[in-house]
Amino acid sequence: MKLNINISLTMIQLLLLFLLFDSSSVSAHCDGLDGPVVKAAIKAIETGNVNYVLIWVQKADEEIIKSAFNKTLIVRKLSKDAQELADMYFFETLVRIHRSGEGEPYTGLKPAGRDLGPAIPAADSSIDRNSLNQLEKVLAGQIPDEIKDLFNNAVSKKDYSIDDVDAGREYVKAYVQFIHSVEVYYETGELHHESHTHKTEINQHETTKHEGEKAMEFKIPESMKIEHEKLHAILAEATKEEGEIGTTAKEVAKVLHGHFVKEEEIAIPPLGLLAEISRGHVTEDMRPVTKMTDRLKAELPQMLEEHKQIVRALNKFEEVAKKMNRKDYVDFAEDLKLHAKNEEEVTYPTSILIGEFIKLKLK
Repeated sequence: MKLNINISLTMIQLLLLFLLFDSSSVSAHCDGLDGPVVKAAIKAIETGNVNYVLIWVQKADEEIIKSAFNKTLIVRKLSKDAQELADMYFFETLVRIHRSGEGEPYTGLKPAGRDLGPAIPAADSSIDRNSLNQLEKVLAGQIPDEIKDLFNNAVSKKDYSIDDVDAGREYVKAYVQFIHSVEVYYETGELHHESHTHKTEINQHETTKHEGEKAMEFKIPESMKIEHEKLHAILAEATKEEGEIGTTAKEVAKVLHGHFVKEEEIAIPPLGLLAEISRGHVTEDMRPVTKMTDRLKAELPQMLEEHKQIVRALNKFEEVAKKMNRKDYVDFAEDLKLHAKNEEEVTYPTSILIGEFIKLKLK
């Protein structure tokens, strides 16, 4: 009986360590506006090179990030307000996808300048300087060999080519293991980096498995992708117009950009499974799409509210277009409003039904 009690207490202690450090420690680092993920996003925007952020997400999520990045570059040219809005939405999208890849929930971007304690900044400084001097001060010179090995591993992978995304992901994996281990060791005096590493390895194993088995990709139907690109292109041209047309077009772009990105992330890809499902093919590798449809259900009220904002902006744009006898833009406004209505009546409900049907068939 005494042995069982001791085992139970040990399990409780391990569980508490997991809860305290695995889900909150590194997330508090990576979720910050001054954290490494957002810094990578800023670098990507400044250089126009999406590779700076692709290393922070899984290969399966590349297209989502590339799409969000490309639209951000377009929208941020419209005005200073549009730039701030587009950048923030890209930061949120990137951090959310990064967190999802680690099997952790996204709880929003955290403000810059938070007190992360001495361990994380010292660990970061050690990586930046290729030296453990800063960390030795925090740990009073008591750095376990295991942490030294993790440090050396991260530093050895740091100087990767920006064109080699796979090498960049290897660095991120090593970096996260090192940072996490340092924090847990500082707080507990024990080495428990395995918990976070385990999640990372599970995700990487799943990605490798899917790639090896040619797992199903949830692609946006080509017709809908072309329609979105066409609408975006027309709106981009309208924002370049002088006077009221350009001004009201920019207002439309401000409310439309983030919405389009979200649709292409969670609302439209499930429709790519319709052909297979209609032929009676429902397979286990379709199950991940239910994560998208669950998010769509949860965020549907907000997306419908965004439609109202888009329509209000479009009405103003259309009024100006009529006054200026610009039938091309009047037609565009009507097409986009019809597009929104079609999404509410057909696209969103269909995507949600696809997710529910897959859950039922794979139950």
